[in-house]
Amino acid sequence: MDYEEYLSKHVDDEYNTSTSVRAIPTHVIKAPGNQYIVYPSPDKEYEIVFEMYTLPVDLILYSDVPSVPEAYRHIIIDGAMYYVQIFRNDNQSAQMSLGKFNEGVKNMRSIWINRFEYVYDNRVHY
Repeated sequence: MDYEEYLSKHVDDEYNTSTSVRAIPTHVIKAPGNQYIVYPSPDKEYEIVFEMYTLPVDLILYSDVPSVPEAYRHIIIDGAMYYVQIFRNDNQSAQMSLGKFNEGVKNMRSIWINRFEYVYDNRVHY
């Protein structure tokens, strides 16, 4: 349901303190200001899990800042260096830059995207 439909039909339920209007939420509404509303109001505590993806920022002007976390911005340079080396016909350096780029993306992905429920300690104890 979109925000305008929610406002026109159901906004009054938000301020109704009666328990008769509470139920299992069936709709999620994106409100202005990056807020989310669940409708109908929950009848008990629920856990909501969601993943959000954003589109990257186009780097056009000198003052544009990439959306990649600052600790991983060197990976962009590694990827650019690959194309510079290809343009210069330096295949050996290009392959090294591509390897650094792929390894950097792999490391960043493992930290920022992959989630593990359990972590095991497999160190050898003497």
